[in-house]
Order: sequence, then structure tokens, then C-alpha cells
Amino acid sequence: MIGKKTLNDEKLALITFSGPLSKTDELIEEVREFISSENLEIAGDPLVIFYTGPLKDDGRYDAGIPINGESEGAGDIKIVTIPQHTVIFNEYTENRDEAYDELIAYVEENGIDIIGAPREIYRENVREIQFPVIL
Repeated sequence: MIGKKTLNDEKLALITFSGPLSKTDELIEEVREFISSENLEIAGDPLVIFYTGPLKDDGRYDAGIPINGESEGAGDIKIVTIPQHTVIFNEYTENRDEAYDELIAYVEENGIDIIGAPREIYRENVREIQFPVIL
């Protein structure tokens, strides 16, 4: 089911990467280790922000984790703040392509303007696709 919500400002520790999406778990683990070494607090579920088509095997993306605390980052890991914004979202457990198709059809049918890169939130049993939008 497609939903809409407003996300508050969010501070992320992340790595920007170009390559196979299969590397996501490794990158998120690297970010998790950085968070621990900096005594930061994990403030949400891991996520990936896609700068190329999210359904391609290779692309450019950020892999990261929301945090609380202060850090300058280190090496490949940056600390960024994403300002408050509205998203439409869809969740899936198995069929990722179908979930994207449903969200894209909803955008087209309702004349919604997407204003940024899509992202996926990786929860334990379900994943959530988010499109930042203007409603």
C-alpha cells in the first residue's frame, strides 16, 4: 500500500559508492563500525540513496545509517544532514521490482513531482522505498 509521510531533519553517516548494489551490506557494515568507533548512536535503520536507476545492478549510491551525535566523518565516511521533506513510500518483502512499479504508477496517475533521489530503508523483515515529493 502506498503511503505519504513527512520526515524530520535526519543526520546520516554514509559512504558514496559506484559499483554493484551487492556491495551494500559491506558498506553498511563499514559505516556501522565507524559509528561504534566514534561513540555515536544509531538513530534508525540502514538505507541506500540511489543516484542512478535503483533497479540497475550497478550504479552510484550512498549507503548509510541515521545517527545521533557529533562527528566530522573520516576517510570515505561523510556526515550529512538531510532537511525535513515529504515522501511517498511503498513497502515490500519479496518483489522489489513490483513495489517500484506500483510507486511509479502512483506518481504518474496522480501527477506527483519527484524532487530528489529515491531511497530504500532496510528493516529486518521489510524494505521501504521512498520517493521525495512535492504534494
